[in-house]
Formats: sequence, C-alpha cells, structure tokens
Amino acid sequence: MKNMLLRYIKLYIHFTKINISSFMEYDADFLFGIVALILKNLINLLIIFFIFHLIDNIKGWDFNQILFLYGFSSTSFAIWHCFFINTISLPFYTRTGLLDSFLLKPVDVIFQIMADSFDEDGIGDLIFGIIVLIIAIVRLKIVSIKLIFLPVLLLSGSLIYASLGLISSSISFFTIGETGLSNLVMDFFEFSKYPITIYNDILKIVFTVLIPIGFTAFYPSLFYIANYKYGLMLVLITPVVSILFFLISYKVWNLALRHYSSAGN
Repeated sequence: MKNMLLRYIKLYIHFTKINISSFMEYDADFLFGIVALILKNLINLLIIFFIFHLIDNIKGWDFNQILFLYGFSSTSFAIWHCFFINTISLPFYTRTGLLDSFLLKPVDVIFQIMADSFDEDGIGDLIFGIIVLIIAIVRLKIVSIKLIFLPVLLLSGSLIYASLGLISSSISFFTIGETGLSNLVMDFFEFSKYPITIYNDILKIVFTVLIPIGFTAFYPSLFYIANYKYGLMLVLITPVVSILFFLISYKVWNLALRHYSSAGN
C-alpha cells in the first residue's frame, strides 16, 4: 500500500512537471491568464465591499469574517481548479474516445484523468485566494496554533469539489459526450462563498448532509471565528466528510464505468 502510494505521488509529480513546462512555453498567455483571473476575483470582492458599506453584517458575520470565508472558499476552490479540474472533463474523454487509452494502462483511470492536465488559469485564483486569506487572518488576529490545521482543511475542501465533479460528470457515460451536470461544481462554489445561515432550512440540510458544500469553507471557518464552541469538532469532522464523500463519488464512478460505451461504437 505504501509503495503504491509513493508510486502514484511520483507519477503525479512527473505529469505535473510535464504539464507546467508545456504552458510555460507561452509566457505572455500564461501571465495574461493569471492577471485576468485575479482581476475577475477582485471585481467580485469589490461587490462585498459595497455590500458592507450598506449593512454592518450578514446573518451575524462581520466584514472580516466574511473576508476570511471568501478567502478560504476561493483558495480551496483554486486548489481544485489547478489540480483536479479534470474531474469535470469526463464528457470530453468519453466523446473523443481518449478514455479508451486510459483503460488500457495499469494505472487507476481517475488518477490518469486528474494527472492529465494542470489548469494554469487556476493559479490566478490561487494567488488571489491566498492573499485574501492572509489579509483576513491578520485582521482577525488568528493565533498561529490554529493555522496548523489550515492546509488540511483547504485540501479537504478541494477534495469535496473533486468529488462533486466526479459525480456530476459521470453522467457522461450515459450520454456519450454531453456535458450533463459537470458545471455544477462552478455553481456550488458560488454558494460556498457565503455563510450557510443565509439560506433556508432545506438548503442548509442539503449543503451539510447530501451535498456537503458547507464543509468546503463555512464549517471549517467557524473554527477560526472567536468563541465558537464546536470549532475543534468541525476541524476533525471536515477531513472525514471529504474522504467519505470522495469514496462515494469513486463508487458512483465505478458504477457508471460499467455502462461505458466507446465513442467508436
């Protein structure tokens, strides 16, 4: 098990190096893409600034807390955008028949799909998210001991996005190339940037139990806001939820794979 894990890590690093070197050949396009994504995110953040010029809080969350939630959500999403965005690309692989070549190789198919591309556009999202997160941490005066958990929580959030992408795009096995529900990951990201408490009771349950988008940012963020007594519990639960949800998505993938029909057929 350990040797297999190390093998996959080495393979992923190798594929990532190849992908990065390929788009670094076009420096101007690469830099333009990063700047464009940062500006796009900045415009969205300015909307929040404008909102807080009109109101003092959103369901009890002040500006600094919303800023932290926004930065946390953006960073978690950006990690998925950079490394796991291919989880929504299954329609492309089924339509073009590229999935057939993956099935013939002695490496897990999902791993091959995720390692097949590194989205450089996500770097702009990642830079922006980290900057906003750092600013919020400073403004909230979050103690350093709490920051130890931050990388694990951010990765847990990105794993949930990857799981959502995997589940939604698995429908391509039944439609042979239709995009289906793949873009839902982008839509759910918009929900994750704000406190779940602003939504009605039904959506609160959905975003906590059925589609755990609340664990991509909202629940982990509660650990970092002052005097929240269940914060540490949520820190422990978040990675568990993300792993369980990924296992479910992987099961859905395997079930869908049984119905796969080559585009050539």
